[in-house]
Amino acid sequence: MNMGYCPEDLPHQLAGRIITPIYDIDGTLVALSTRHLDRDHPARFWHESFDKSLYLYALNWAKDRIQESDKVILVEGEFDVAAMYQATFPIVVGVCGGTLSLYQISLLARYCKNFYLMFDGDQAGREATERAMKIYRTNDLDIYGLNFFPVELPAELDPDDVLRKYGRTLIVEKLKDSTKKAKS
Repeated sequence: MNMGYCPEDLPHQLAGRIITPIYDIDGTLVALSTRHLDRDHPARFWHESFDKSLYLYALNWAKDRIQESDKVILVEGEFDVAAMYQATFPIVVGVCGGTLSLYQISLLARYCKNFYLMFDGDQAGREATERAMKIYRTNDLDIYGLNFFPVELPAELDPDDVLRKYGRTLIVEKLKDSTKKAKS
Protein backbone atom coordinates (compact mmCIF):
# COMPACT_ATOMS: atom_id res chain seq x y z
CA MET A 1 0.00 0.00 0.00
CA ASN A 2 3.09 2.24 -0.08
CA MET A 3 2.70 3.58 3.45
CA GLY A 4 5.71 5.14 5.10
CA TYR A 5 6.84 6.69 8.36
CA CYS A 6 8.74 9.91 9.06
CA PRO A 7 10.84 9.47 12.24
CA GLU A 8 10.07 11.85 15.11
CA ASP A 9 13.64 13.07 15.39
CA LEU A 10 13.66 14.60 11.90
CA PRO A 11 13.11 18.37 11.70
CA HIS A 12 10.17 18.06 9.35
CA GLN A 13 6.45 18.91 9.52
CA LEU A 14 5.62 15.22 8.98
CA ALA A 15 7.84 13.96 11.83
CA GLY A 16 6.19 11.23 13.89
CA ARG A 17 3.59 10.49 11.25
CA ILE A 18 2.58 7.56 9.12
CA ILE A 19 2.33 8.82 5.56
CA THR A 20 -0.14 7.41 3.07
CA PRO A 21 -0.02 8.47 -0.57
CA ILE A 22 -3.34 8.90 -2.35
CA TYR A 23 -3.27 7.91 -6.02
CA ASP A 24 -5.78 8.33 -8.81
CA ILE A 25 -7.14 5.39 -10.80
CA ASP A 26 -4.03 5.34 -13.02
CA GLY A 27 -1.56 5.39 -10.13
CA THR A 28 -0.62 9.08 -10.33
CA LEU A 29 0.09 10.65 -6.93
CA VAL A 30 -2.69 13.08 -5.97
CA ALA A 31 -2.04 13.88 -2.31
CA LEU A 32 -0.60 12.72 1.00
CA SER A 33 -2.61 11.74 4.03
CA THR A 34 -0.90 11.37 7.39
CA ARG A 35 -1.68 10.21 10.90
CA HIS A 36 0.38 11.03 13.96
CA LEU A 37 1.24 7.99 16.08
CA ASP A 38 0.32 9.85 19.25
CA ARG A 39 -3.47 9.44 19.54
CA ASP A 40 -3.65 12.58 21.70
CA HIS A 41 -1.69 14.79 19.29
CA PRO A 42 -3.71 17.98 18.60
CA ALA A 43 -3.18 17.61 14.84
CA ARG A 44 -3.43 13.81 14.67
CA PHE A 45 -4.72 13.76 11.08
CA TRP A 46 -3.37 15.89 8.28
CA HIS A 47 -4.24 15.79 4.61
CA GLU A 48 -2.99 17.76 1.70
CA SER A 49 -5.78 19.73 0.11
CA PHE A 50 -7.55 17.63 -2.46
CA ASP A 51 -11.16 16.91 -3.29
CA LYS A 52 -11.76 13.64 -1.45
CA SER A 53 -15.01 13.04 -3.32
CA LEU A 54 -13.06 12.43 -6.55
CA TYR A 55 -10.78 9.62 -5.34
CA LEU A 56 -10.95 6.19 -3.77
CA TYR A 57 -7.96 5.00 -1.78
CA ALA A 58 -6.37 1.86 -3.31
CA LEU A 59 -8.66 1.68 -6.36
CA ASN A 60 -5.56 1.77 -8.54
CA TRP A 61 -4.43 -1.51 -6.89
CA ALA A 62 -7.79 -3.21 -6.43
CA LYS A 63 -9.62 -2.41 -9.68
CA ASP A 64 -8.68 -5.64 -11.51
CA ARG A 65 -9.77 -7.87 -8.60
CA ILE A 66 -12.93 -5.81 -8.16
CA GLN A 67 -13.77 -6.30 -11.82
CA GLU A 68 -13.08 -10.05 -11.64
CA SER A 69 -15.34 -10.53 -8.63
CA ASP A 70 -17.97 -7.91 -9.58
CA LYS A 71 -17.81 -6.71 -5.94
CA VAL A 72 -16.24 -3.93 -3.92
CA ILE A 73 -16.01 -3.43 -0.18
CA LEU A 74 -16.07 0.23 0.78
CA VAL A 75 -14.47 1.32 4.06
CA GLU A 76 -13.76 4.77 5.45
CA GLY A 77 -10.00 5.10 5.66
CA GLU A 78 -6.57 3.98 4.57
CA PHE A 79 -5.80 1.89 7.67
CA ASP A 80 -9.02 -0.08 7.26
CA VAL A 81 -8.05 -0.75 3.64
CA ALA A 82 -4.60 -1.97 4.69
CA ALA A 83 -6.03 -4.23 7.42
CA MET A 84 -8.65 -5.71 5.08
CA TYR A 85 -6.08 -6.26 2.36
CA GLN A 86 -3.80 -8.07 4.83
CA ALA A 87 -6.77 -10.24 5.80
CA THR A 88 -7.04 -11.30 2.12
CA PHE A 89 -9.85 -9.00 1.02
CA PRO A 90 -8.27 -7.61 -2.18
CA ILE A 91 -11.51 -5.93 -3.30
CA VAL A 92 -11.50 -3.14 -0.73
CA VAL A 93 -11.18 0.62 -1.25
CA GLY A 94 -11.41 3.61 1.06
CA VAL A 95 -13.65 6.63 0.56
CA CYS A 96 -11.02 8.93 2.14
CA GLY A 97 -13.36 9.74 5.01
CA GLY A 98 -16.96 8.92 5.68
CA THR A 99 -18.77 10.29 2.66
CA LEU A 100 -19.31 8.30 -0.52
CA SER A 101 -19.96 10.56 -3.50
CA LEU A 102 -21.90 9.96 -6.68
CA TYR A 103 -18.66 10.49 -8.59
CA GLN A 104 -16.94 7.72 -6.59
CA ILE A 105 -19.89 5.45 -7.28
CA SER A 106 -19.58 6.15 -11.01
CA LEU A 107 -15.86 5.30 -10.88
CA LEU A 108 -16.59 1.97 -9.23
CA ALA A 109 -19.54 1.20 -11.52
CA ARG A 110 -17.00 0.77 -14.34
CA TYR A 111 -15.68 -2.28 -12.50
CA CYS A 112 -18.55 -3.84 -10.56
CA LYS A 113 -22.24 -3.83 -9.72
CA ASN A 114 -22.15 -4.95 -6.06
CA PHE A 115 -21.16 -2.44 -3.38
CA TYR A 116 -20.65 -3.54 0.24
CA LEU A 117 -20.79 -0.50 2.54
CA MET A 118 -18.59 -1.41 5.51
CA PHE A 119 -18.33 1.88 7.32
CA ASP A 120 -17.39 2.11 11.00
CA GLY A 121 -19.78 0.82 13.64
CA ASP A 122 -20.03 4.22 15.34
CA GLN A 123 -22.66 6.93 14.86
CA ALA A 124 -20.65 8.63 12.10
CA GLY A 125 -20.33 5.32 10.26
CA ARG A 126 -24.05 4.63 10.49
CA GLU A 127 -24.75 8.13 9.18
CA ALA A 128 -22.30 7.57 6.30
CA THR A 129 -24.16 4.38 5.41
CA GLU A 130 -27.50 6.22 5.53
CA ARG A 131 -26.12 8.97 3.25
CA ALA A 132 -24.83 6.38 0.76
CA MET A 133 -28.17 4.57 0.75
CA LYS A 134 -29.95 7.88 0.18
CA ILE A 135 -27.74 8.54 -2.87
CA TYR A 136 -28.58 5.03 -4.07
CA ARG A 137 -32.33 5.54 -3.72
CA THR A 138 -32.49 9.19 -4.85
CA ASN A 139 -30.58 8.46 -8.05
CA ASP A 140 -32.39 5.16 -8.75
CA LEU A 141 -29.06 3.38 -9.07
CA ASP A 142 -30.81 0.01 -9.06
CA ILE A 143 -32.04 0.66 -12.61
CA TYR A 144 -28.38 0.63 -13.67
CA GLY A 145 -27.98 -2.81 -12.11
CA LEU A 146 -26.11 -1.55 -9.04
CA ASN A 147 -26.68 -3.18 -5.67
CA PHE A 148 -25.77 -1.62 -2.31
CA PHE A 149 -25.36 -3.86 0.72
CA PRO A 150 -25.00 -2.13 4.11
CA VAL A 151 -22.67 -4.16 6.35
CA GLU A 152 -23.36 -3.77 10.07
CA LEU A 153 -20.22 -3.88 12.19
CA PRO A 154 -20.27 -4.22 15.98
CA ALA A 155 -20.90 -0.92 17.78
CA GLU A 156 -17.96 1.47 17.92
CA LEU A 157 -15.64 -0.81 15.90
CA ASP A 158 -14.12 -0.15 12.51
CA PRO A 159 -13.04 -2.94 10.12
CA ASP A 160 -9.46 -2.86 11.46
CA ASP A 161 -10.76 -3.26 15.05
CA VAL A 162 -13.08 -6.11 14.04
CA LEU A 163 -10.24 -7.98 12.37
CA ARG A 164 -7.96 -7.59 15.38
CA LYS A 165 -10.65 -8.49 17.91
CA TYR A 166 -12.66 -11.19 16.09
CA GLY A 167 -10.69 -12.14 12.99
CA ARG A 168 -11.54 -12.57 9.34
CA THR A 169 -14.43 -14.96 10.03
CA LEU A 170 -16.67 -12.27 11.49
CA ILE A 171 -16.07 -9.99 8.49
CA VAL A 172 -17.09 -12.83 6.15
CA GLU A 173 -20.23 -13.45 8.25
CA LYS A 174 -21.13 -9.75 8.19
CA LEU A 175 -20.71 -9.62 4.41
CA LYS A 176 -22.95 -12.68 3.95
CA ASP A 177 -25.55 -11.26 6.37
CA SER A 178 -25.73 -8.01 4.40
CA THR A 179 -26.46 -9.92 1.19
CA LYS A 180 -29.17 -12.02 2.87
CA LYS A 181 -30.86 -8.94 4.37
CA ALA A 182 -30.91 -7.15 1.03
CA LYS A 183 -32.52 -10.13 -0.70
CA SER A 184 -35.21 -10.64 1.92
